[in-house]
Amino acid sequence: MKNDASFYTNESGVEIVWQEKNCDYYVIRNGEMRIHAINDLAADKSIQVIRYTDQLEKFGITTDSELEEWSKKDEEIFCWINNSWFEIWTDKDPEFLSDSIHDLAEAIELAKMEMEKGK
Repeated sequence: MKNDASFYTNESGVEIVWQEKNCDYYVIRNGEMRIHAINDLAADKSIQVIRYTDQLEKFGITTDSELEEWSKKDEEIFCWINNSWFEIWTDKDPEFLSDSIHDLAEAIELAKMEMEKGK
């Protein structure tokens, strides 16, 4: 399972990334991703702008651990300008607002816990 929101950023705006039939709470990906990166193994050493998951994977980052390794590089090589995140939403309570969550498994678990609290 890919847990970082970067792997669920397929368009601008909000995307539902997890929901269950009998759960009033669901997980969305919010925010925008923008990374400036230089692939030092490629022939073209120009800065690539990565905004969506398909661009991230074409760049060669396909797992959470690869993303973590690239994120440790110098900012001249890999620089986060914006990062997306997860939130828990519900249609049941328009006032409900979760904190930003950066791990999908954690977000799903929190959504299930919110559902249990509401029973």
